[in-house]
Amino acid sequence: MYKAENEYGVLKKVLLSPPDYLNVDEPINVVAEKHHRGGIDLERAGSQHRTYVETLSDQGIDVILAETYVHYNYQLNTRDLGVTTRKGIIWGRFLLPNRWGEHRLAEKTFAREGVHIYHQIPAGNFEGGDFVFIDQHRAAVGTGIRTDLMGIKCLEVALHDAGLELIPVDFEEKYLHLDMLFNVIDRRTAVVCREALPGHLLDLIDREGFDTVDISIDEAFDHGTNILPIGHGRLISHTKIPHLNEIFTGKGFTVIALEMDELQKSGGGPRCMSFPILREGS
Repeated sequence: MYKAENEYGVLKKVLLSPPDYLNVDEPINVVAEKHHRGGIDLERAGSQHRTYVETLSDQGIDVILAETYVHYNYQLNTRDLGVTTRKGIIWGRFLLPNRWGEHRLAEKTFAREGVHIYHQIPAGNFEGGDFVFIDQHRAAVGTGIRTDLMGIKCLEVALHDAGLELIPVDFEEKYLHLDMLFNVIDRRTAVVCREALPGHLLDLIDREGFDTVDISIDEAFDHGTNILPIGHGRLISHTKIPHLNEIFTGKGFTVIALEMDELQKSGGGPRCMSFPILREGS
């Protein structure tokens, strides 16, 4: 069974999507809008993505590459497909029409690999970039613009017997997804943009004794939280945040910083570009 119970267990299998048809002609957030006129260098983006795939493979992770299609320009950001939980994989429900259909392509890829979907959200909207495990018993779910309360309610129904409390977290829509502001990178370590998050989440994190790496709003737009823990204290990060990478290293993490600037014009970082299928360990 394919499952995950946290953000930092050993990543064993992951879905990525090559940037074959990536463009920002229809910007999906502030970051993509900034690069709207300059466009995407697909050759450079492809090279950076191949390095990402090779890096994950070198770390012992089984990488599945999704089938791509010309109509899906933001398919690179596979995280938004949904979430993997202890019950299995739960598909979300995209808000914007330019992403409708990505689930179908991912399902075709999964069918070839023998990966099964546990559930699909039937109503409302829910995107995986808005889901962050806090611990094994709680998860924060953003309600910025792409995920709504009906989507969260449907997710609660799917997880009714999983022992997982979902905590709605509201924030300004310009940040698009919660993982632009908040990420848990180890059992008690979180990356947090305090200026943009509501008090109830910050109070919970502080009350539970999390060691936080606090980032500014500018760092949030540089994808300061959008890094991918892969287990045993290893982080897939990127070269746009050297100061934060130094902080992570100082806290004992092994930081693998990749050049992803062309890919990041799509509005995401290593976390956004990955859909964990299987994580082991708590």
